[in-house]
Amino acid sequence: MKAALVVIASWMLACAVLEGAEREFDEIVRVVSNGFHTRPVHIPFFGLVNLATSVARPSGVKHVDLAVFENLDLGGHAAGDIAETIRSMDRGWLPFVRVHNHAETVLVYMTQERSDCKLLVVTIESGELTVVELKLNPEAMQGWLRDPDAAAVRSVSR
Repeated sequence: MKAALVVIASWMLACAVLEGAEREFDEIVRVVSNGFHTRPVHIPFFGLVNLATSVARPSGVKHVDLAVFENLDLGGHAAGDIAETIRSMDRGWLPFVRVHNHAETVLVYMTQERSDCKLLVVTIESGELTVVELKLNPEAMQGWLRDPDAAAVRSVSR
């Protein structure tokens, strides 16, 4: 009985820690949901992706969050609105890459969390918006930035 209580208490503590870590991502998803009056698409079994990344750690990835919004009326101002929302959160997200052309915008932000690095990637294209947050090992990310081809081959050959 005591062992069961210890396991349950540990599980509850782990859930509370994970919930705190995911608040930023959830806040961005909430802002997008409220701004466009929609919900992200449900991706069945996506939790298994994080289970796999916690074990295999492909290319240094420790955790992945993903939200995909489809059939949106973006109205041309989505990229600026999303960028402003991320800046206003004041959680240390620094602009890393911004690519814009007539059909698509990609925003990449980076921040540090303890000894890890987090990337926030937002892609906006006709009628679709995708938000991905990755928690990464900084050394693996540096290796990937130095030689992306070799890093891709190493992660595939595992």
